[in-house]
Amino acid sequence: MTEIQIEFDVPAEMRDGTVLRADVYRPGGSGPWPVLLSRLPYGKQMPLAVAILDPLAAARRGFMVVLQDTRGRFASGGEWEPWTHEEQDGYDTVRWAAALPGANGSVGMIGASYFGNTQWMAALSKPPELKAIAPMVTWSDPDDGLWTRGGAIELGITAPWSLMMGADALTRRHGTDPATLVGSLGRLVQDLDGLVDGVYGELPARAVPRVRPARSSRAGL
Repeated sequence: MTEIQIEFDVPAEMRDGTVLRADVYRPGGSGPWPVLLSRLPYGKQMPLAVAILDPLAAARRGFMVVLQDTRGRFASGGEWEPWTHEEQDGYDTVRWAAALPGANGSVGMIGASYFGNTQWMAALSKPPELKAIAPMVTWSDPDDGLWTRGGAIELGITAPWSLMMGADALTRRHGTDPATLVGSLGRLVQDLDGLVDGVYGELPARAVPRVRPARSSRAGL
């Protein structure tokens, strides 16, 4: 059986000094190998990540696999602002991954939904080492049929998704205060449960509870 080498939370410094972290899977031997990269905000060790790309299976077939938490999520530093940094961070990460020990300088990206969009954004930035992308069930423009539709906010997606993403934000913020964390997560669940009666059916639509612009997100959560 081929021996797989795994490094957890490998740091990659972005151009502004923010450190993002990735798990790196290498086949046995010295390489060099092509790199398969996924960048996602849902946790690089969560079942969703490995369901899209089984890093062990890919490594057995001769690929170095890099799974990275996007900015402000889980092990990565910085502030979480959806879509805001993915072009620059994608460029910097592709170049970093291509230069990892054992890499042959060629990078392909894979993933679905948000981490399909991180591929589009990386490709837009044109890092020279990026040779292929394989986005699935994703979108080319979040403001056209995803985040908004015909100029109106698409509450059916934005409200539950934004609230669900708050779980990691609360864990990062209150990780050293279990009582506050439990209370905050409980209120988050209440807000999710309340979407049906308190948000979706209201006309005119009003601000979604606990969802605020980035500058006031701390107050909202």
